[in-house]
Amino acid sequence: MSPTRQPLDLPRRIRCTDPDRGSLECGHRLWHLKAARSWAAHVARTTPACAHPLLLSLSELHANALEHSASGLPGGRVRIEIERRRRLFLLRVTDDGPRPGTPVTFPEVVARSGAADAAEMPGEGGYGLGLVEAMSLYWDFTQDPGGPLTVRAAFDRSGQLRASP
Repeated sequence: MSPTRQPLDLPRRIRCTDPDRGSLECGHRLWHLKAARSWAAHVARTTPACAHPLLLSLSELHANALEHSASGLPGGRVRIEIERRRRLFLLRVTDDGPRPGTPVTFPEVVARSGAADAAEMPGEGGYGLGLVEAMSLYWDFTQDPGGPLTVRAAFDRSGQLRASP
């Protein structure tokens, strides 16, 4: 990039040929979380109650990408994709991969129960994937070795949550 040319403004919508898909690219700034939620509410084309599990999970996955990957560094990017299907929303959040000089980590839900665990927990954080698991019908992830990581999750379009086992 030449010194006089500015980077693209972020967040920015990515054009999709399928009307049931939406894609957004965000940067490393925390205010992009709010912009992504607003964009996702528009893309979902449903009531706030039906979109709530999708929007809350998107926020958690986006925040995780900023906190745990190179996406949170200056110049970092997070790509968010939403697909509307007949009965499902499919969400994909892709980060920039591991931060330089840090080991590769993988998403996992940390089980916490009881007061003893609560006393050992930091003041915030640690519940993101637990919320995604509780709100989604299914979630998983894919990653190229040392490269970008994509977390995928499926949500009932009616807003219903997964039945507890």
